[in-house]
Amino acid sequence: MPKKTPAQHFKALYALYTGGATPGERDSAKRKVDAWLKRHGKTEADILSILQAAFADDAAAQPPSSPSDPRDTKPHPYEDPQFTPVGLVHGIIGKYLTMTPHVAVIYSLWICFTHVYLQFRIAPRLALVSELPWSGKSVGLDVAKCLMLRPNPEVLGTAAAIADFVDEGPCTIGLDELDLIEPEARRALQLLWNVGHKRGVKRALMVKGRRKLVNLHAPMMAAGIGTFLAPTQMSRTYILEMERYTEETKSEREFDEYDTADLDAVYSYLRHWAANVKLDLKPAMPPGVIARAADNARGLLAIAHACGPEWGRRGDEAITFLLAKEQAERPEIVMVRHGLVIFDALEIDPIRSTRFNQELKRLDLPDARWTRYRGPSGTDYAHPIEMHEQAQLLERVGIKSERCRPPGEGRRGRQFRGYTRAQFEEAHRKYCTPGGAGPGAPRLRLVTPD
Repeated sequence: MPKKTPAQHFKALYALYTGGATPGERDSAKRKVDAWLKRHGKTEADILSILQAAFADDAAAQPPSSPSDPRDTKPHPYEDPQFTPVGLVHGIIGKYLTMTPHVAVIYSLWICFTHVYLQFRIAPRLALVSELPWSGKSVGLDVAKCLMLRPNPEVLGTAAAIADFVDEGPCTIGLDELDLIEPEARRALQLLWNVGHKRGVKRALMVKGRRKLVNLHAPMMAAGIGTFLAPTQMSRTYILEMERYTEETKSEREFDEYDTADLDAVYSYLRHWAANVKLDLKPAMPPGVIARAADNARGLLAIAHACGPEWGRRGDEAITFLLAKEQAERPEIVMVRHGLVIFDALEIDPIRSTRFNQELKRLDLPDARWTRYRGPSGTDYAHPIEMHEQAQLLERVGIKSERCRPPGEGRRGRQFRGYTRAQFEEAHRKYCTPGGAGPGAPRLRLVTPD
């Protein structure tokens, strides 16, 4: 085994300091980290660069292996420094796919990210969805599989088969038609989708009576997902809504799996680029992109900013837009706003919960999609919102149905379950004030409404 470099030794100490099993182990590692920094004339400000050097040393120490894809070592026509990975991907996908600008930017950055994902702790997931069929979801997956790092060959597989593929080495998983699989298989794939986003995650299996640790970390993309994603999976997923193209917006080329030379050339460029690129592993985040949202965006924005100021700006805007869209279009927030519209229009207070449901589905507003509700994740099949779904959304903002009486009838009136205007006003004050999605806030979407 080759001797560890100083940077690799520091990385091992730092891993114990940040992830040791006991306080004593972490304290001991902290003392060793401080001693290493002092011995090498470094400070805590140098830790990031030391870790980057360690990862480079790790890669250099790996024994050479034959490429898993024959395109990995092929030459490409993009030697001119004017070419950038995201620019090339963005350009080539525009020939095959109809996407709105922010969707195209995120999709392109994510494809580039698959080639360098091991440098980052979190690998966000990508889901291609649409309200209408024939919107290009499957083609989006086909094109991505020509460009992403070592894609799985199957369209759909069991969780065990996918986990085995991931354990073979760095790769990317792309799956289609996940809404068609059986519930038990869906739960197993949801587990893989949910836990495999984090670097170093492994699962213990018994193989021939012996315990084996299987690596689960890899980027994942899904298309045609229907009800596949639950709220837990949503938190690590970029939901990209595909548009149904028209005669005017039809793409330049139709995808043909036997004619991918142009895509293959970009793939070869990405492999050469990934082998030499030095990325800022902690790029500056746009305002408001914090916590889990920042973890998801870090790899994408590192690539965007490495491709120049213009791509950095476009990456920041796409991530910010997506986050704002998610916050403004949370169905419980929209329902609060629409509830106040209903109270104003009907001039009644309180209102029966059953009538509230009926009036929601009658609203004629640009963002009133209650007859085509797609669940809290936005990925279910479109259907009229049901009473239990209405109750679940309102409970998120503190609104529960109460025993009410018709106004003006006092104790003589027959009780019913319903809502009061005061409940919606209070929810609006708490959740829809500036910083949230107030009534006057613009409706932000990744795609143009139908």
